[in-house]
Amino acid sequence: MAPDPTAEPAPATPPTAGSDTPEEVPEPDAPIAAVWRGDLIESVHRGRYVVRDARGETLDSLGDPGGLVHLRSTAKPFQALPLVFSGAADEFGITSEELAIACASHSGEPRHLAAVRSILRKAGLSEDDLQSGAHPPIHAPSSTRLLRSGEEPRPIHGNCSGKHAGMLAVCAHAGWDPAGYRDPQGPLQKLVRRTVAKLCALEPEDVQLGGDSCGVPLFALPLESLALGLARLAARGEAKDFPEDLLEAVRRVRDAMLAHPYMVAGTDRFDTRLMEETDLISKSGAEAVFVAANPKASWGLALKISDGSSRAISPAALAALKKRSVRIPAWMGAGEITDLHGKAVGKIASLH
Repeated sequence: MAPDPTAEPAPATPPTAGSDTPEEVPEPDAPIAAVWRGDLIESVHRGRYVVRDARGETLDSLGDPGGLVHLRSTAKPFQALPLVFSGAADEFGITSEELAIACASHSGEPRHLAAVRSILRKAGLSEDDLQSGAHPPIHAPSSTRLLRSGEEPRPIHGNCSGKHAGMLAVCAHAGWDPAGYRDPQGPLQKLVRRTVAKLCALEPEDVQLGGDSCGVPLFALPLESLALGLARLAARGEAKDFPEDLLEAVRRVRDAMLAHPYMVAGTDRFDTRLMEETDLISKSGAEAVFVAANPKASWGLALKISDGSSRAISPAALAALKKRSVRIPAWMGAGEITDLHGKAVGKIASLH
């Protein structure tokens, strides 16, 4: 899938889904998880999800699967594909672990930072080239160490620095100005948009653009298209409409995530724990969007919690995965709420 920086997508128009007959339009979301205190429900989270296979068949859904959703960090595995099919990964000797960090919302732990620095060094770049914005490490001990050292958080500590390092490496390989790698109209981001559209079986103009927190373009598309994209990313069978270089990139990104779940998130993070305990690919994003995919069965799950509360992701996602016969350890399903004395006073659990 050779880079084509001259291609210019037309202005986006919102995709339409389903009939406009009121009785045929599904509810946009539904009660999906709740918090109990004792025997009473205290709070309810609404949401929607859809499971699709790599052929585009819907296997399960709740709420409106055609509704638009911002992908946030669930797009990162797609955004990492040009690092491979452009030839940058091979030119710079990017390892599987480093490819996983390019897909990550990492916790800023030492291994994560080392992998990001390695990508930059191999591409002839430095931390100064990162334009991902700064925030303290998600990993609390790493954040504490940084604070005690008297250092200010730098872009490399941010959870998106691996993605940005991978994008910079593509620019270095292609001869594009690294300073403009975040530009939505620049060659790199046009290529990334086309790649997301290809995986999700859409036209580039159907992938709507916004601004993500780290400064690169943010994508919005139907939830069902996101699920299909994950199914196609995970599928071990060849997709007939994928060129050979894209197929190879899909294989390497998928296998990197499976081989290095710690690099995709970090210590005690939901994505890492889920991938360690199952054969799934898993990726969470801000505002409570979540995806998972099964490489053996070639299906993808896309989930959105309507109010953006991350506490509802685990119970809702695990319930949907159990319906796909995914074996989840009992300890992962525990949503116990404790008081300040450590006594159980409630729980958060799926409503389905």
